[in-house]
Amino acid sequence: MRVSKMIRFFGFCVFVLGSAQLLTSCTQAAGDIPADPEVTQVDISTEGIAGEPHLTTTSGGMVLASWVERRDDVAFLVFSSLEDGTWTEKKTITSGDNWFINWADVPSIAVSDSGTLMAHWLERLGDGRYAYGAKYSVSNDDGATWSSEEWLHADRSETEHGFVSIAPADGGFMTTWLDGNRYGRGLNEMSLHARWVSDSGELGAEVALDSRTCDCCPVSITRTGSNEFAVFYRDRTESEIRDIAVARFKDGSWSESESLNEDGWMIDACPVNGPASDNLLGTLGVGWFTMAGGTPTVNVAFSADQGDSFSDPVSIGLGNPGGRVALRMRNADELVIAWMEGASKDDAGIESGIFVRTVTRAGVLGNPIRLTNSSTSRAAGYPRLERTQEGMMALWTKPGEPATLQSALINW
Repeated sequence: MRVSKMIRFFGFCVFVLGSAQLLTSCTQAAGDIPADPEVTQVDISTEGIAGEPHLTTTSGGMVLASWVERRDDVAFLVFSSLEDGTWTEKKTITSGDNWFINWADVPSIAVSDSGTLMAHWLERLGDGRYAYGAKYSVSNDDGATWSSEEWLHADRSETEHGFVSIAPADGGFMTTWLDGNRYGRGLNEMSLHARWVSDSGELGAEVALDSRTCDCCPVSITRTGSNEFAVFYRDRTESEIRDIAVARFKDGSWSESESLNEDGWMIDACPVNGPASDNLLGTLGVGWFTMAGGTPTVNVAFSADQGDSFSDPVSIGLGNPGGRVALRMRNADELVIAWMEGASKDDAGIESGIFVRTVTRAGVLGNPIRLTNSSTSRAAGYPRLERTQEGMMALWTKPGEPATLQSALINW
């Protein structure tokens, strides 16, 4: 049965694409605009056709990147760590010749408090175009060896199971994903599920959080306490309103989901444009894309009570944002967001690309910084963003023959 929602829509669908911000103890006054950052390109070595990047960080602040390489009809999930401003030699997690490879639904890795690594990837469940599911494995020796591969979800119908998001925690991981079990029963509805995975790889109970969601917008889960979480996703009402919603895990159970912000975006299709979120020092920041009223907009909002309530949204785009946002808190009063911006439709002269900027809780916007020229095509995928000990790391796909990855450190 569907979890009920209070119509107070959360608007989280901004994906911060590739950008980085400095984790610092200092704060700006409410009206101050931070100085423009220094952006330093960092080489990252790939082979074959590279894409589907993802970033995460350990509890000690080390940044890890994962991505997929396709070589001779075999897909490899690999990862590397950032040490002294340089990417280390990559390690292979697993490989397969029956994977589902998609620009928006990408594999990932996460690291629990104890240092256990968890990886997930997508494997086909049948011959249908979107018949696939999510497998996972864990490693307790820094990725040297991995546990046996297991399915994350109970349903094995030849439908879509993906857009997995993993939050590290004490003793394991909280995972969420979009599950096609209702499609398997002829209901034509995706649902949002969640499940605990322990450091040993043992699965907890599978919980359905929402029985009717947007089909293919990425999901974002963020840790808000010791073992407390908030998951943001694009909802789907009976009238095809597809705004961002949030569900929270506190005191050992999931709350009913609620809307983030009443955007009121009615669209009878999936926009493939999900939210991004992050929590730091008691402040939760979120970003999302909407085209409510026909106007493309990227919004951000803040919460000081673990997602129980949010500030009014602030628009951060330059006139024609494409969304696909990534987001990380810089400190308790400011976040960094990355997003894709399309070419300007007027005489502004803006070319399409990946941009980043800061946003304070007071609504002050930093200057937009172009990370790279980039089209808003599917081949460009989703840029990623993660805090480093010195600043922020951005990672994105560079389309081409073959496609490769690019990364940059951003320091304010």
